[in-house]
Amino acid sequence: MNLYQHYTAINARLARGETLHFDAEKTRKLCYPRIGVYAGTGTSHSWLWFAELFERIGFHDIAFLNERAIQEGLNGSDVLAVSGGDTFAVAEALGAKGSEQIRTFVEKGGLYIGACAGAYLPMNSSKEHLNLFNFADVKITNLSKTLPKAERMAHKCYTAYGCDFIFHPVREEVRLRTTGIQPFTAHSSLLAPMYGGPSMAIPENAEVLACYDGFTEKTAFLVSHALAQETLLGKAAVVRVKRGNGCFYLFGPHFEHPRFPEANKLMADAIYWDIRDRRETQPASAQDEDTLRGPDAKKLIRDIKRELSNSRIVATGLEIMPIHWLIGAKIYEPEKIRVFLEAAWSRLIRLEKRDQINIRPGVAAHLVEYAKEITVALREIKNLTDREHDTVKSATEIFNLLNQFSTTFLEMYFGCLMLDA
Repeated sequence: MNLYQHYTAINARLARGETLHFDAEKTRKLCYPRIGVYAGTGTSHSWLWFAELFERIGFHDIAFLNERAIQEGLNGSDVLAVSGGDTFAVAEALGAKGSEQIRTFVEKGGLYIGACAGAYLPMNSSKEHLNLFNFADVKITNLSKTLPKAERMAHKCYTAYGCDFIFHPVREEVRLRTTGIQPFTAHSSLLAPMYGGPSMAIPENAEVLACYDGFTEKTAFLVSHALAQETLLGKAAVVRVKRGNGCFYLFGPHFEHPRFPEANKLMADAIYWDIRDRRETQPASAQDEDTLRGPDAKKLIRDIKRELSNSRIVATGLEIMPIHWLIGAKIYEPEKIRVFLEAAWSRLIRLEKRDQINIRPGVAAHLVEYAKEITVALREIKNLTDREHDTVKSATEIFNLLNQFSTTFLEMYFGCLMLDA
């Protein structure tokens, strides 16, 4: 039995209402994949949705990668997940060395999962930095030489693309139709959210797995209804492009979004279906780690919780203020700050119950220090905003801090899950 067959059998038993018991030995033999989640320069908060999805489907062997980790070889990953954000900033940060590593990774059998900005990245482009990543002969249909009229949210509607514009017809929920190609057979119709992802026209050597099929009452139109229909409906929303022994999955909508379980399942299906065969190995082991036990473990979690509590209070206050920040080519709102904070806060309860935490040397002190710096930086933004001063520089620093804290915290958290398996 291979991994996909095992996964399908589990889903069938769950559908019948059976109670399942975790078989650690069988799981080791099936060798669940090592996932690399890109959380480096250019990413937004949406890489956290990948972390949540992988946790729920039982993929706990996760590395959170910055651009340097990808340039040095993806840390032994079998799957690379690249989320939303600023595609231009991602491409520039990864550079030629990162591009070469991704190409080699996929050609040797790796699986690339790209959502939104992560989907744009490997498409053909002549633009600087992006032209290093011409791995998938896919073109976008939401590209215009003239600026369409924005019906709402003009700051979310357009991104300059040389002399042209990438425009985003809608946001929030859209209806999709699957094409029946494996592994997208579980649902013929489903919903998923859009936050700037592409609609695609593809060549013969790629497979369309899902198309844009309609809108719902929750769809927010940023351009006219007619232009949105023309740009999206019938166009490809999810495509698979094979390259060498591996493949690229490009998702326009965010199938990894935690509020869309049917879309989550299809993304999980894709990983199980196309993951490369692996020899039997043990999960990646912790190397050179400190072990915090008893009072020391409790103190670390208590210190983190105290600072997160302070940060959450300030962040909630910022959300009622009419501010947003343009960082690179991406708009950030105060609401995104709490997405990072809640990702850690919601997992603290599980860590609080532990008497032992394994963590890399020195990381415990860094975690607490990051958490303290976040609280200080949030208060500074609040004070500057109250005095009507510019806060873009401070916001840039806070999102960098949030990223550093979140990747460090989740590395520790998933390491604990691996120990429990």
